[in-house]
This record gives sequence, C-alpha cells and structure tokens, in this order.
Amino acid sequence: MLSCKRQNIHRSKLPQLGEIGSIRGLGTGAARKCIVSHYPLTDSPDYRYSIGIHTIFVRFLDNGEIRRLSGIWFESLDC
Repeated sequence: MLSCKRQNIHRSKLPQLGEIGSIRGLGTGAARKCIVSHYPLTDSPDYRYSIGIHTIFVRFLDNGEIRRLSGIWFESLDC
C-alpha cells in the first residue's frame, strides 16, 4: 500500500484555452463540438493534496452546456 498522501499525479498534456474539439467516449457523441472554456483551481476537494490539474471545463457549441471532464477525453479538431 502506498503511504504517500499524493499518489494521484496526472502527467497528460491539457488542451489550450479556446481550443475547439469534441469529446471521444463517454457517450456524448463525436458530432458535438465544444470549446475549452476554463480550468478548475484544483482537482481535489482538499487543496493541500492537489498536485496538478487534469480536468477541464468545456462549453458545447450546440446548446451552451458547460461540463467538467478529464482532459484525456478531449480530442481537438484539425482545421
């Protein structure tokens, strides 16, 4: 068992703010385009145990819905 308090370290690269793409997986449908609107201040309810941010907030372009999800699900569109 791990004894350290900071095991959940996520090293994936997050998309840039304002990047347009879609969400792969999660049953949202690949046809829904979204834009990265902002990042949370911390991913942990207790900020002392948060090392990095791995979630993003996206705004869907079809209905304006804002959803928080992991950055690995975001797939940018090649324009």
